[in-house]
Amino acid sequence: MSAAQTREAWLVSFMDLARPRFAEVGAELPQKVRVSVGFPSKGNRSSVIGECWADMVSEDNAVEIFIRPSLQSDASRVADVLTHELIHAALGNAEGHGPRFRKVMKALGLEGKATATVAGPGWIEWAQPILDALGPLPGATLNDTAHLVGGKKTQTTRYLKVGCTMCDWTARITAKHLDHGTLNCPVGDCEGELGQVV
Repeated sequence: MSAAQTREAWLVSFMDLARPRFAEVGAELPQKVRVSVGFPSKGNRSSVIGECWADMVSEDNAVEIFIRPSLQSDASRVADVLTHELIHAALGNAEGHGPRFRKVMKALGLEGKATATVAGPGWIEWAQPILDALGPLPGATLNDTAHLVGGKKTQTTRYLKVGCTMCDWTARITAKHLDHGTLNCPVGDCEGELGQVV
C-alpha cells in the first residue's frame, strides 16, 4: 500500500482497513464517516483527545470524528483513539460508554476505563498489520499547549470585587491594586473606603 499523503487520508485508510474487524465483533461501521485531525468542541484547553459527532448534526448525515493534533507523533495512539471513536460511530452516541460499548471495546482489544481506553495486546494483534501497511502518519505534532501566534493570551490575573464601606458603589480591580493600601471611594462626597467583597 502506498503511503498516505495527508493525515486525513491515513485516518480514512485505517478506518477502511479496520471495517472487517468491526464487523466481526458485531459493530458494523456506517458508510458515511469522516475523520479529521482537529481540536475537540471544547477547544485546545480541553483534555479530550478524540470526539465523535452523531450523523444528525452533519448536513449530509455523516458521522464526524476528530482526533486531537497533539497525538500526531504516535501513530499507534492516534489509531487506538480512532478505534474508540469508531465504536461510538458504530453503536451511536446514545450508547455512550455503556454495556454495549464496553463489550465491543473489549472485543477489539481496548483496555482501561471505557471513558479512557488504551490499546491492549488484543488491539495490537489486529491493528499492527494495518499500521505496518499504512506506514508513518503524515504531518507533525501540534504543540497545543503553546500560545497561539496572535491568539488570545492566557489570563494571568483575576479581578476581585470591591465595594465601598459607606455607599453602594462596587467595582472589580486586580489584587495588585487592592494590595496598595487604603483606597478611597471615588463617589463625589462619600468618605468610605474600598474593601474586597467576599
